[in-house]
Amino acid sequence: MRKRNYLSIGAIVFSLISTSAFATEAKSQLLGMAQKLAKAKNFSVFIDMKYDSAQPSGQSLEFSELRRVQVSRPNKFRIDTKKGDGELTGAIFDGSRITQYNLSDNVYAQVKRPGTIDDTIRYVVGELGVRVPLARLLVTTLADEIMALSGDSLEYVELNTLKTPPTYHIAGRTDDVDFQFWISQNKLPERVVITYKNEPGQPQFRATFSKWNLNSTIPASEFVFVPAKGAENIQVLLPGTKVVPTKEKGAKK
Repeated sequence: MRKRNYLSIGAIVFSLISTSAFATEAKSQLLGMAQKLAKAKNFSVFIDMKYDSAQPSGQSLEFSELRRVQVSRPNKFRIDTKKGDGELTGAIFDGSRITQYNLSDNVYAQVKRPGTIDDTIRYVVGELGVRVPLARLLVTTLADEIMALSGDSLEYVELNTLKTPPTYHIAGRTDDVDFQFWISQNKLPERVVITYKNEPGQPQFRATFSKWNLNSTIPASEFVFVPAKGAENIQVLLPGTKVVPTKEKGAKK
């Protein structure tokens, strides 16, 4: 009986040590990823996004987007998006102006908003409530925000050996979402899954990252918006913003 008790106590102690070690490893991997992205002066990446959307019928459907993200700190970014139905959209911040465009409809809108990338992301997401998937990956405060959100909930799931080289599988929880990251050995995210557990049906957002580049200088021309021939400058950019007015049709230049 005593032997069984000692074994039981030993198992509990080992379990506590292992849990603590795994939590420490999870935090280390996630912080390493966040700090590497936050410190990168320039980076570009392709993202294959998939997300669930509840339909009026109650059925949940999956939709897809392909994105190319380019960041040049402190004050420039560009996001080009191709949706599953072929629609081409995007956004450019050149340090003083936000441009949102739809190449399929040949329209665009602009608003003056000087500042850094961090300022712009907080303005667009926080003040305007606009959906920008994975917006936190663009800001320099990524590490602080992840730690503040996840607290002590981080968990090291496993070393996933199905890819070469293997990836670190990390999980975390907040009041609103459960999230998972697969982080490569060079500290860059390869995949993320977010579950919105308080939403009907607990829809998921899934993203796979490829072609990370943190070493090349991005040409300044990438952050200059040039309207296509015949493009219309519309009056609406984002909810609640004031945009650069267009000329009235027939007005003299």
